[in-house]
Formats: sequence, structure tokens, C-alpha cells
Amino acid sequence: MEKPLLEIKPIRNIARFKDIVGILFKYGFDGLVEKLGLPGSYLIKKFTKIERGLTIWERIRFALEDLGPTYVKFGQILSMRPDLIPPGLIHELRKLRESVHHEDFDAIREMVEESLKIRLDDVFESFEELPIAAGSLAQVHRAILKKEKKEVAVKVQRPHIKRIIKSDLDILQTIAKMVHDRVETLQPYNIPGIVQEIERHLSREIDFINEATNIQIFKQNFALVTDVHAPDIYIEYTCPTVLTMEFIDGEKIEDIGGEERKERLARRGVEIVLKQILIDGFFHSDPHPGNIRILEGDVICFLDWGMVGRLTTEMRYLLVDFIKALAYRNGKKLLKTLISMSASVPPLLDEAALQTETLFLMDRLHSRLNKTVNVGRFLTELVNLLRQHRVELRPDYVFMIKALVAIEGTGRELWADFDAINELKPLITKVTFLRMNPFAAEAMFLGKLAESLKLIVNLPEKVESLIKHIEGGKLTLEVHHRGLEGTNWTLHVVGNRIAFGLIIAALIIGSSMVITSGIGPFLFGYPIFGIAGYVFSGVLGIWLVIHMILRRNL
Repeated sequence: MEKPLLEIKPIRNIARFKDIVGILFKYGFDGLVEKLGLPGSYLIKKFTKIERGLTIWERIRFALEDLGPTYVKFGQILSMRPDLIPPGLIHELRKLRESVHHEDFDAIREMVEESLKIRLDDVFESFEELPIAAGSLAQVHRAILKKEKKEVAVKVQRPHIKRIIKSDLDILQTIAKMVHDRVETLQPYNIPGIVQEIERHLSREIDFINEATNIQIFKQNFALVTDVHAPDIYIEYTCPTVLTMEFIDGEKIEDIGGEERKERLARRGVEIVLKQILIDGFFHSDPHPGNIRILEGDVICFLDWGMVGRLTTEMRYLLVDFIKALAYRNGKKLLKTLISMSASVPPLLDEAALQTETLFLMDRLHSRLNKTVNVGRFLTELVNLLRQHRVELRPDYVFMIKALVAIEGTGRELWADFDAINELKPLITKVTFLRMNPFAAEAMFLGKLAESLKLIVNLPEKVESLIKHIEGGKLTLEVHHRGLEGTNWTLHVVGNRIAFGLIIAALIIGSSMVITSGIGPFLFGYPIFGIAGYVFSGVLGIWLVIHMILRRNL
């Protein structure tokens, strides 16, 4: 039995799948389609006009835009992962824009009323029909609550968007698996793993309870700080598909005037983000100018909390070690910390070469020829370098890098002489104190001491249990090896054909023995069972040869 060209099982919307194949052909990805052996591709190609004169990265971007909102969101999330894809593609994906139509107000009204189990007119004094913003997953309407007499922004999920995303992700997962199995040049990128990660991010972002929870955590972390804000959430009017929050109408970053004020806001904005990362371990993953507003009294307000990053205490301490090594140009310490921060490291990593290349980047970062220190560019180039060496950072570290790059860009937009390393130093000192101080709430000393004492107390019991398993012959070792799916299939095909060949050989040998034995009944003077054996083995042999020629799998 041969491997099918396409596993249709996950694909519920064949028409949508046909559209995807057509768009792939339109932007010149016919080679990929042919490698995947997608059904009906010949007819689709025949009637598809191919776009020419574009780079491969531009073709990918335009293809995602043509594929629609789910794929645009996919590209936008992927643009935050420079550790997974090349810089040229990152540059193009950052140009993706969600040019989506807004839903009819009747559909929005129905969505709000069904989700919150209310009548719109009973809860809202006014509810503007035209949205103030429309994205691929939701659109936002300005409204006024009747009881609270407060102006609010109501974020409403697009009707049926979950079903659309589920259908598109099913198709993506199918194509990703096929690409991984059949396109060897793309196997190192682990396309199925990327799709699974994007699916996790989308599932969190599409549940507005997650966004409301993120805002509440941020507000708790900054409860004693008066110059930081996030929109207030109205829990009574919030559910997984509707988010009701305070309407924010502050100054945009580009509208701020006054050099002294700009410098002060730039410094404070970076302090806030660094506190989120290094102290709280909970941070806004994309604090670019569009997600920041300046309220009265120069209060900095962060918007759009759909995606956040998380760092454990130990991850934050590793980050401090990394920043220290960067500040003091300690290439060996920097590399050691990077490896500790990684999710996977190739077994034959050339550490000396990676350290040398890292030192070159550090020299350029600290060069006096640079008027300003650009930490964001250094971090981006460092992530690209790690990707070239097949070193994969943990996703939350990558989102942290994205947040630092975004806030440094925002700071430099406000204040041209902004220096991120100078802003990092005070917080590094504070985190170092927390790390070394045995009386601090999150002191690593006390945590490690408690873990060590627990290990020492439980060690005799664990050793005794291990010895009992060994004596009883119950100790087993399970080994998994990834990437052998194609080899397993090839061995399966080869095994089947060898077995078929042995059966044919056995039939020929058995028939020959019957012929020489002279045992009847006879046909034309020869034993009939011998003749039948020859005919049957001949038919099987011819079928096997034709099958091998047509399939060409070996």
C-alpha cells in the first residue's frame, strides 16, 4: 500500500482549500504545490494568472494578505519571532495590515446581546454603530453605560470567527505536515511546530477573558504607581467574546511636544517596561507607539493586552546575567547564559565560532563610532545569529526581546539621544539585590536552600525505590527518535516488497518441486498444481514490476 498524496481528514472546507492552492500559484509557489502533490492543482494552475517581479518575501506577504484575516494574523504573530524566520521575511511581515471590512451593526448587536444575555438598549445609553477600529478577530465600538454613566470601548468578536480560524488552522496544519515530510530544505524550520505555537497564541487572543485578566494583573503589579495606567475593565459586561473597558482618549506619541517632556516620558516608559520584564516577569509583548497613550498628568497608558510574555524568577535572573555580560563585554558569560536561555541547542554546536561572532556584534554595539547605543538592533542580530547556529531561544525570551526593541524604538522616537543600556543599569542593580538578599521575597538563595533541603530529606526514599525497581527487573528505558517518519514509511514499503518477492520465489520453488515429482493430476503431461503455481507466481511478479515502475518510490 502506497502513502497517499494528501490526507483529506482535517480539511473540512474544500472550496477554501482550492482558494489557497490558487493563491499559491498566483504568487509563483507552483514548485511547492507540485512537491506537495495537492489534488486538482493542474487545473487551478491553468486558470491562474501569476504575479511576477516580486521578491520571495514580498510574494509571501501578498499571499498572506490575499488569504484573508486569519493568515494576516498568522503573519503578524510570526513577525514577532526573528528566531524562527529570516530577517528579510520579518521585514515584509511587519508591513502586513489588516484591511478588513466591519460587520453589519445588526450582527454586532446580536453578538453582544447573546454573549452577555442582555438587551443592548437596557445596558447602554448609546452604542455607536460604526466601529472606531476593526481588526481580523474583532471590532471596537464606542458606547456609554447607562448605570455607570461612563464612556467605554466595547470590543466585540466577529461572528463565526472561531469557526473560520479553526477551518484555516486545520488546513495550515495539514499543509505544514506535508511540507515538513516532503520539502527537505524547510525541515529545519519545524513548520508544524510553528503552526502549533501560532494556534496557541490565537486561542489565547480570541478569548477576551485572557485579555481582561492580563490587564488586571498589570494593574495589580502597578497598584502603588500613579503615573502608569491600563484601561479599567467592566467585568459585568465582559465575557470570552465581548470585552467592555474604559475608553482611552489620550495623546499619541507622535503628538507630544517639548524636548524636556519627551526625554522624561522616554525614560519613564522604558523604566515601566523594564520593571514588567525584570521585576514582575509579566510584560506587554508589543509596546510600540500605537499601543501607548499619554493621559492627563503625563500618565502612561498601555493598550491592547491580547498578547503578553511571562518570565519565571530564574528566567529573569538569567536575563540579568545576560545584560551584565553585555554591559561588560564578557563574551564567554554571554554565550553560557544564552545557552541556558535556549529551548534547544544542537549537540555539535561550535561554541568558539558562535562566541567569536557574538563578540563582533558586541564590539559594534559599544563602538564609539556609534552616536547612540542601539540595543534593539544588537538583540535582533543576535537572535538571527543564534538561528543560523540552530540555537532556539525559549519563546518568552523572544517576546521579551521584541518588547525591548519596541520600547527602545518608542523611546528613540521621543528622544533622539536615548540610551537603553544606561536605563537598564539601575534595575539590574535592584534585581541583583533581590537575587542575593536572603530576606527578599523572591530571593534565589532561600528558594534554592529550600529545594536542596527537600531533596536531601527525600533522597534515601528515592534511592531505595530505584534499587527495588532494579532488583525487580522493572526498570525500563524508553527512547524516542524524531524525524524518522519518512524512513519508517520507506522501510514499510521495502519490507512489503521483499515479503512479496519471497512469496513469489516460494511459489516458483514449490511449483518446480511439484513438476519434478510427477504427481497428478496432469495437464498436457505436466502436474496441474505445478503449472498453476507457475502461472500465479508469474502474474504476481509482473504486477510487482509494473507497480514499482509506475510508483517509482524506490
